[in-house]
Amino acid sequence: MLVSALSPMEPTKPQDQTRASLAPPRVDPDAFTLADRPESVTSLVAALDSRPGAEVALDTEADSLHHYFEKACLLQLAFDGRAWLVDPLAPAVDLAPLLSRLSDRPLLLHGADYDLRLLKRGFGFSAARVFDTMIAAQLLGEPQIGLAALAAKRLGVVLDKSSQRADWSERPIPDHRAAYAAADVLHLAALAASLRADLEAAGRLAWHAEECERLLLSPMEPAPPDPENDWRVKGTNALSDRERAFLRELWSAREARAREIDRPPFRVATNERLVEAARLAAAGERDPARLIPSARGLPPAFARAVESAVARAEALAPADWPRRKSGSVRDADPALEAEVRRLKDRRDALARRHALDPGVLAPRALLVVAARLKLETGSVTAEALVAAGASRWRAALLARG
Repeated sequence: MLVSALSPMEPTKPQDQTRASLAPPRVDPDAFTLADRPESVTSLVAALDSRPGAEVALDTEADSLHHYFEKACLLQLAFDGRAWLVDPLAPAVDLAPLLSRLSDRPLLLHGADYDLRLLKRGFGFSAARVFDTMIAAQLLGEPQIGLAALAAKRLGVVLDKSSQRADWSERPIPDHRAAYAAADVLHLAALAASLRADLEAAGRLAWHAEECERLLLSPMEPAPPDPENDWRVKGTNALSDRERAFLRELWSAREARAREIDRPPFRVATNERLVEAARLAAAGERDPARLIPSARGLPPAFARAVESAVARAEALAPADWPRRKSGSVRDADPALEAEVRRLKDRRDALARRHALDPGVLAPRALLVVAARLKLETGSVTAEALVAAGASRWRAALLARG
């Protein structure tokens, strides 16, 4: 079991919530190159070859907010004060020579987990060395860890985040989006230097190195389908078994529709809407338009799919209704929960002492592991926590604390 507070369970592109009061500075078009032809990518590879060992800032833009089949739509690189925007969707562009150069370079990323998984899934890319500025900010106790917030605080740079939710698969790329993409990597080297200096001063460089290494060792391939759990959205356990039967079938209908039209599932119907539809269907509602209201009306094909889903759930025998998932609060062991609460109080005090977010120091999953160790063995040692998957620095702090 790998216990980590610093990597999201379900990787998504970190969304920066900073709303700067100042207009972002204009990015000089001469500071970046759009590499959307074979010859421009060849020039980039040659530039990298001329600077062996140089750190490279890396970022990606994808289209997960607009398409079911997410893909990398832009790769941004920066080194020696210049950015390159590589278009993987451009015809005849071969990324293999570029990615082979990057695979053994020290890379600077912000929220690397998402980008590395995207590149692994799309191109089979694996990195060897990473400095993640978001992890660094977490280990320094920064209250805001978004790229824009950190750039503003540490560099006095205002980043434009207006294109954060854009459809990056659209071509041609507008000039303002190209400038946005370039800015995200042009300042990463300076930000990394600032964070690295503070980590060293705080004696936490080794913590950061360990977390980045754990990130690189974590599985980057997408998890295989899990028919038993994929449909269990938030609110599922609060439903009755019969209602869950309807939810499972409605979820499957939504997924099929999203795949068919290549749109994110939430744009077909939100999870909250599906949970409510399951309740209504279990109570007897059969009209697709009432189950999943839409201002424009349900497309006929999807309406028929909703009707079929409801019919399938209705035909199930009670023995085939899905049960509430175990491990919920109602299944909690009172003794274990009491120990978790005790450890949580200790963790919170320790976090305050080290100026860390409590969830960074020890997420609930790690507290549960520690509580079980305490109940089963009478003690919580650093060695036992590491054996259970905790970071060495985190285990040492918790065992001493």
